[in-house]
Amino acid sequence: MNNLGIKVKLIEHFSIVRESLDRIGLANKEKKTLIPLCYILHKTSWEKNDSEYYIIHYKNLKKMDGELAYFTKEDEVKEYSITKLLEAWGLIEIIDEKELPEDKTFVFVLPFKEKEEWEIKHKYKIGQNKDVE
Repeated sequence: MNNLGIKVKLIEHFSIVRESLDRIGLANKEKKTLIPLCYILHKTSWEKNDSEYYIIHYKNLKKMDGELAYFTKEDEVKEYSITKLLEAWGLIEIIDEKELPEDKTFVFVLPFKEKEEWEIKHKYKIGQNKDVE
């Protein structure tokens, strides 16, 4: 299991992929709250003058920061399903394809036009090591 998530090539701009991921996750429709499950990680190799991008579940980000987080096979399938969804939308191309089943039943996609009506609760913020609530 790759702790860095799924390596991808950007087709659309980084900010478009990041904003799209902000609207995909677990939702409570009654309370209008959404927990994004995945983020885009940008890694730069200064020696190679190269950039790499990964779609990564927030639990793996917590593990990378040394926090206790249990990344399960179910989480891996969710990470993969969200990445496949971004690929189907033409935002990214998957570089390291995995042999996992897609699980589209859990995925909630908040329409962009409804984003202001919802509260988005991040379990992780890139650049911050502490739990965000």
